[in-house]
Amino acid sequence: MTTAPSDAGSWPSNLMVDGLAVSKQATPESFDEVSEILRGANARGDAVIPFGGGTQLGLGNIPSAGDIALNLSKLDQVVIYEPDDLTISVQAGCRIDDLNGLLAEHGQMLPFEVARPQDATIGGAYATGISGPRRFGHGSMRDLVIGITAVSPSGEIARAGGMVVKNVSGYDMMRLHYGALGSMGVILQLNFKVLPKPPAQRTVVVRFGELSDAIEAALGVRESQLSPTAIVVLDEGGARAAGVDVAPWTLLLRAEGPEDAAAQQTARLREATRVGALGSDVLGDAATDALWRGANTLLSAAPEESGIGIRLGMPASQASEIAEQLLATTGGGSATRRLSLDFGNGLLFAQVGVDTEPIDELRTLWERVRTLGSHATLLTAPPDVKRDIDVFGAEPAGFGLMRALKQQFDPSGTLNRGRFIGRL
Repeated sequence: MTTAPSDAGSWPSNLMVDGLAVSKQATPESFDEVSEILRGANARGDAVIPFGGGTQLGLGNIPSAGDIALNLSKLDQVVIYEPDDLTISVQAGCRIDDLNGLLAEHGQMLPFEVARPQDATIGGAYATGISGPRRFGHGSMRDLVIGITAVSPSGEIARAGGMVVKNVSGYDMMRLHYGALGSMGVILQLNFKVLPKPPAQRTVVVRFGELSDAIEAALGVRESQLSPTAIVVLDEGGARAAGVDVAPWTLLLRAEGPEDAAAQQTARLREATRVGALGSDVLGDAATDALWRGANTLLSAAPEESGIGIRLGMPASQASEIAEQLLATTGGGSATRRLSLDFGNGLLFAQVGVDTEPIDELRTLWERVRTLGSHATLLTAPPDVKRDIDVFGAEPAGFGLMRALKQQFDPSGTLNRGRFIGRL
């Protein structure tokens, strides 16, 4: 049991965060140990970088310091599970695949989508706030959280919401920590309301030769009375990642529900998207799981050395313009590209790699792309691309409040120093 930082952590031996080697490790096995570690680091002025599965360590600005890597992977227990009440409480280090496997035994689910769910943790997914396409039909991770336990840099353990004893008044803790990269506190435990698992799921795969036809079909479905739980358009690279027959553009429509309802929904979705299509197929339960698991690799924020990952806000009215401009910016030369246009949630995910002189080319690409959508985030990039820029783009309208909250909760900059919006 590791209760204090050491110079020889067991995994990884040296955590690298954007080129910064963090050699001191701490792997706590209890909430009290996390509290003790943070209290000591805060008193010494050490900078702490918390992580779980390490699958999204590419997200965030380059740390201004990193003295201790706080590995939460051993805090992976299911604390309370009440299937009849549709509630569950799990520690932050619980793997998403493990959690969904347990829930499936009781015909239940949490519809969270991340890249590498076999490694990604619940706490890490909540701290990064990256939502997948099923958010359109089921809501975001934050929508399903009913309680949270977190520890402040000073070592105080606070609880809010359901299945708890103590509340912190005056703050919406569940909102505070969602997508905050652990910069306001370290998430220890999350409580969820779980959902019944649909008896059947299908995916309609529609192939198009032209982007304009694919966009028109996607928007037509979104604005119709049909109710898919995800609406995504992939380019050729994205289709390869999803493991479907490659076409210039591929529309994916996910239908979930009772067997008869899913069958009726898929028939109507195929009919609604046949104009301009090269053809379409319907995938069953197992194939649907495999397809979306592959497609969701485009949500990745893992550290990257030869490419960049970008997320853009994509309002429906601007979808065609944004996509065309992105194609013009990323096309040609030696670039490799994978695109996922999430029409359900108004987001565009792009992964672009290069073969030669990557740093200057990638920096130029980001500067061109970051102005295209309603907002932009550089999800991952080599450290030299991220240097001297804010990967979260322009400061949001409420940045003053964020700065004030950071000053209140972490005045010494103990947690993820410099990594959040505006280098907080």
